[in-house]
This record gives sequence, structure tokens and C-alpha cells, in this order.
Amino acid sequence: MNSTKSLSVLYTLPSIMLAFLPSHNASSEQQTHALQEITVTAQKREQSLQDTPIAISVLNDLQLDAQGITGLGALGLGAVPSLRIKPLGNTPSNLVMVLRGNGPFDASEVTREGSVAIYLDDVYLGRSQGLGMELADLERIEVLRGPQGTLFGRNAIGGAVSLISKKPTGDWGFKQTLGVGRYNEFRSVTRINLPEFSNLSAKLDYIQSERDGWVNNTAPGESDYSAYDKSGGRLSLHWQPSEALSVDYIYDQSDVETTQNYFQFYKDNIGLFGAELDRKTTTRLPVTSLKPTITDHRGHALTVNWQLSESLKLRSISSHRDLDEDAHNNYAGVLYFNGLIDASIMSQQISTQEFQLLGTHDRLEWITGLYYLQEEVSKTLQDSFSLDIFGLITGTPLSPIIPTTTFDALSTGANLPARIINADSESRAAYAQATWTPNVLGDKLQLTLGGRYTEDEKQATRLENGIDQSDQDSEHFDVSITANYQWNDSMSSYAKWATAYKAGGVNSRSASFMPFDEELAKTVEFGFKSEFWDNKARLNMALFWTNYEDLQLDFTDPVIVTLTETINAANKVEVDGAEIDLLIAPINRLKLGLSYTYLSTDMPLQPNPLAGGALKEFFVPLAPNHAGALTLDYQFAPWRYGTLAAHFDITSTDHYAQTPFGEQRTDSYTLFNGRLSLLNIDMGNNMGNLAMSIWGKNITDEEYIISAFPVGEPAVSIGQAFGDPRTFGMDLTVSF
Repeated sequence: MNSTKSLSVLYTLPSIMLAFLPSHNASSEQQTHALQEITVTAQKREQSLQDTPIAISVLNDLQLDAQGITGLGALGLGAVPSLRIKPLGNTPSNLVMVLRGNGPFDASEVTREGSVAIYLDDVYLGRSQGLGMELADLERIEVLRGPQGTLFGRNAIGGAVSLISKKPTGDWGFKQTLGVGRYNEFRSVTRINLPEFSNLSAKLDYIQSERDGWVNNTAPGESDYSAYDKSGGRLSLHWQPSEALSVDYIYDQSDVETTQNYFQFYKDNIGLFGAELDRKTTTRLPVTSLKPTITDHRGHALTVNWQLSESLKLRSISSHRDLDEDAHNNYAGVLYFNGLIDASIMSQQISTQEFQLLGTHDRLEWITGLYYLQEEVSKTLQDSFSLDIFGLITGTPLSPIIPTTTFDALSTGANLPARIINADSESRAAYAQATWTPNVLGDKLQLTLGGRYTEDEKQATRLENGIDQSDQDSEHFDVSITANYQWNDSMSSYAKWATAYKAGGVNSRSASFMPFDEELAKTVEFGFKSEFWDNKARLNMALFWTNYEDLQLDFTDPVIVTLTETINAANKVEVDGAEIDLLIAPINRLKLGLSYTYLSTDMPLQPNPLAGGALKEFFVPLAPNHAGALTLDYQFAPWRYGTLAAHFDITSTDHYAQTPFGEQRTDSYTLFNGRLSLLNIDMGNNMGNLAMSIWGKNITDEEYIISAFPVGEPAVSIGQAFGDPRTFGMDLTVSF
């Protein structure tokens, strides 16, 4: 793509949009500005957000479009303050997910579990690899904040994120979006709904998104840092032979090709390169080899809904997914380890089956279910070296090693062997939840009791300098008790006590390969939900106190930085906080939104096994004390040829620890983003509608940190990676 041409088109778009505006239709129909009801499925059935006694953040399709969110990675800018998302180290396609301060630091380990359960159309994804994929046509994203141990299970100890796609409509429809932006960004999204035939509806979605890197690699012929090329397709089928029976089948596939983030020196205590405090757009040295990480996702899902009677419904959700990742990360000297190249090949097959029985009886509403998961994962890791930092191999400091070598001149003094890991998991669970409305207090009180019993079997094998094995079985029963009181038609409050559980595992990067135990969470939460001012304002709040037993802590070996240990915290860890979500529509066509999260963490000193059990200071990472998001949406009065709409959002994050252990690089930042759109342009002659938008992200060009880590203890250096600089672009959408 020619960037000069695309940018020239971008600069002329405002004048094109304004050309449509002079013919204002003063007699256009006035629109109501009351807030619309939000429907969620957080309790496995459709409910109003305001009637659901759970702390939930919801982004609908209009909000997702306005903020340019097409996947989980874009949520890392802070649209949901309680949810922190960052790339794992320098791999942007591998995402660390943290809710209310709970999430693993070393999320790529295939022998362990995550803390935030990710569901795509009710199907559990399971691994952090490939979560940076693009999603073509989301209806909404639901973020369930806090432990969800009963309905969502063992790996929802921090919360759950549910991605819900739009279903086939059964009517002919076509929508095509083309977008261009800075750094030769190009994006194409195609959505096709086919007419219903023999009770069968179908929908096709395809997305292609690519961008050049913004950190120039001075090595000829090599990739630039932070480039990506993503594509994905989706087939959705909906068959409804009768009112009582419906069958949905989904096949999705995504290919994600990303070049790593570039790490700079925040501190260089050796003095080899010096501190690099400002964001760089050119590498300090020619980096070779620098290859992209390639991730392929493929998934099948079959959902059957059968209305057995007026009060009883049976649902079956079956899935199988395959994930393959070929990862390449070149640290370019930031670890002083001869330009360490961390390359791995990973493959995952995961199958799940869930049966749900939903019913109502008089004053009782209930659900019970059975869940089964089987996962097989293999990973081969090979470290090698491409840059002779101290001249120990080539005789010349800072000279490239061509071809790369597995000889480690700084540690073992020998060739590093490949590390081969195989891991198998089976999980079985039975759960039930019931909500009872007793015949007291004018039917304003609801009592909910839920429970889930889980059994896990996990086996892992590592072949490196020998054969290491781990075999773990665990079981746990989680409970949720909620009392919800509806003060009037528009105001309610709830009190909740809940537990959640995350299975144990073993860290394949550990020198010892010693297993660690399961992690437990106990939470007390009070919530308040209200709508007022004639339904023009909505205020939801939550206060929570969470205690973690045997919290799984990750930290890097201070001597051999390629090794990572995981232990269970010997002392309880506490995370408390408050969350506020406010949405108001003060005047016609204007909506203002505010979300705020406060977190207070208490991490007692923990014994460090690498220091003879000496008590050391650990941190709760990615848990800022304060984080917030502010949105403004205004839709101008319709004109003859279209409607002008403006969106503006600000996300702000307090400083926080990046890693659980060692000297920290903390950073606070504020990001400004915006979009100006001309919508509903009638092209005439049954040619459909046109929409045009210009957008900007990080408009003030803030230099902010998305990842950082210390090397050694005390730190010899601290590496840091910056988030994207200012980007801007334009989108054109045709629909009919």
C-alpha cells in the first residue's frame, strides 16, 4: 500500500464529510435520550444488566465500533479499568489477562492455568497464545469482575471475559468496511448474511488487518518491530426446525502474524548501552534474525437449545479447538545474553462438552450443569544467541553471531539443549445454581445459592537434560451465596460471598520442575445498581474484599534470567477495592460515561526458595491503585445526507508493578482517543448506505510502558517496551 496516497485521502476526508452537511433538516424527528436496556448472559440465561447481581462491564457493538475494539488486545488501552491486558514480554499475540489484580505473570506456560476465563460464544479458549487475534463482528463483550467459581469454573478466579458474536439474521445483508491508517495500516472487514432457506440461516465474516512496524530495524532485509498481519474467517449457521429446537454451528479460523515489541533499557547499570528513557523508533543495533511469531487458531462449536416444556430448557455446548504457535523473540542485547533468541513451537488441542438444564418453578429459577474438558499441549523451546555482547565468541564486542549459536558463553559454557514439554489435562465438573424469591417483603428479595464440584487431573513431562515428570490430581467445591434486594423498579443492592479455585501445575522454565498447588480465592462483595432521572442516568457500584490462599507467584531467577520459578505464597494475599460505572444522557443525543476502579493490595513478605527461604518483597502486578475511563458520545441532528457522530474517550492508569518480584519500572499514563463519523448516507438507487469515519488513538502521543522487567537481583538492568505512538486513520463502510 502507498502510504502517501492513503494519507492524502485521509486528510481530505473531513472536507468530504462536511460537503454533505449544508442541508440540515430542521423538522427531523426528535429522539428520546433515555438509556437503553442492556441484556447480558452472565448467569447462563438472558437477563437485564440491572437485574443481575454481579459486577459486570459491558461494551456493545456501537461502543466497540466507536473505540475501534475488534479483539481483546484493544482492551489493553483501559476501556474496562478493572481489566488489565498486556503482551507477555515482547510477544504481542500472547496476552496476559488480569482482573482485579489477579493473573499469572508467566501466562505462556502450557503446564499451568490462567486466572481469567476467556469464552468465545460460550466456548472456553484456555491458552494465552493467540488471544491477540481479530474478531470480525462482535455483538458485545461482557467482563464479569471478581471470582466466578460456580457457573464458570476453576480458572475464573479473577473473573471471566465473554465474547459474544452476532448471529445470522436470516435476511440478506452485506456490510463492507475498509480502513487505512498510519504505518501503512490496512483493514478490511466483510460481513454477509444469507437469506433463510429451509429454516437454515447462515452468516459469513472475514477480517484482514495489517500494519508495518513503528520501530525500524536497521538490519537489511529483517522485520521491523511491532508489525502485524492478521486474518480471520467465521461461518455461522443457525437451524431452527421448530419453535422448541434450535441448532447453532460455528467454525472460526484466525491467522496472526506479529513481530515482537521492542525492549529498551530503562536502567543499564553495566553501562554497555546506557539508559534509553524516551521511546525509540530505531533499534540500537542491527537485529538479526528477527522473525514474526505465527499463531493459527481453528475451532468448531455446536450449540443445541431444546425447550422441553414451558418451564424447562436443555442446552448442549460442544467444541473442539486447535492452536499452533511458532514463536520467535530476539531480545537484541537487552538481557546482556548475547542477543538471546527465544524460539518455540507450541501445539494445543482442546475439547469441551457442557450440558445445561435450565428451569423455573413458581418462585424458583435454577440451572444445573455438567462440564468436561480435555486438553493436550506440546511445546518445544530452543534458546540461541545472535549477538556477541562482550566478544567472548567472535572476539569483537557487539558483533553479530552468524549463524546463531546455542553455545551459552555467559552461563553454562555449553550448548543449550532444546526443552520439550508435553502436558495433558482433564477436568470434570458438576454445578448448580438456584434463585428463590420468597413470599415476603413484597417479592423484593432474591436469594441465590450456587455450588460447583471440580476434579482435575494433570500430567506434564519435560525432556531437557533428562526427563522430569509431574502428576497432579486435585478437587475442589466452590460456593456462591447472594442476597439481592430490589428497593424499587430502578434500584437494587446485593451482598455476595463467593469462592473460586485455580488448578495447580508446574513451571516448565523452572530449574527444579517442582509442582505448585492450587490457588483459592474467597470474596465478599456489596453492590448497588440504579437508574434514575427518568432513565437518563445509570449508576452501578461494587465494593469487594478478596483473600487469596496459596497465591501462585512467578519470578525470574536472578542469576539465570531464562529460568522462571512459580511458588505458592506462604502468607495470605489480600486485594480490596471499589468500582463505579456511571452512564448519563443529560440532553438529547449526548451520552457521558465514567468508569473507575480503586485497588488496595496487601502482599506480605514471602519466602524465596532461590534465596534459601529468606523473606523477600513480592508485589501484586498489574494492580494500579487508581484507573479510570471517560467517554463522550454525541450525535448531531440528522442532515439530509447523513448524521454526524462524535466519540471521544480518555483512559487513565496509575503507576503499578509490572512483575511480582525485583526492582520495578512503574508508570502512570493517560491516553486520549477519538472518532468522527458521518453515518447513514443514502447512496440511492438501492445502493445501500455509506458511513465514513476518521479516528485517532493516543492523540497526544503519550510515551507509556506496556511491559517491563528487571534482570538480576539487585537489578543489573531493567528493560521496558513502549505502547504504540499516535496513530490515526479513516474507515469507509458500505452496507445494504
